[in-house]
Amino acid sequence: MSDFYNITNETLKTVGPILFVTAAGGVLGKVISSSSMVAFITQHAEVLSAVGIFFPFLLAAILKTAQGSSTVAITTTAGIIAPLLGAPVKTVLCVMAIGAGAMTVSHANDSYFWVVTNFGDMDPEQGYKTQTVCTLIMGIAAMVEIFILSLIL
Repeated sequence: MSDFYNITNETLKTVGPILFVTAAGGVLGKVISSSSMVAFITQHAEVLSAVGIFFPFLLAAILKTAQGSSTVAITTTAGIIAPLLGAPVKTVLCVMAIGAGAMTVSHANDSYFWVVTNFGDMDPEQGYKTQTVCTLIMGIAAMVEIFILSLIL
């Protein structure tokens, strides 16, 4: 019985912060999605969409960085962008840009950050040097590819 307790206790030490960050990221996402910020962005979406295919990327990246959840960043951004979409090709590129933005900048308020750092046997500082920097590079590289596709299609 004591071996079972130690395993469970160790598991909780590892998983506990991940569950906490996920719950806090979900609550903050709900606050953001129901705040006046979303209404403001929606009301001024035509002006903001002047940045073209970068608008959904930037919006998703800002939401992801602020609250940590890719899912919340994706669903909130999609809800804002959906009324602006027209042609199917534009829709596909927007979905790709939202996904690229939502995977950008994984850090301490992102449960995925803790999964990678804990299972990678890294401390948070090492996680910032690897996970955060790598997800920033991946998001930007994906957006460059999406921008090139938007010029071709």
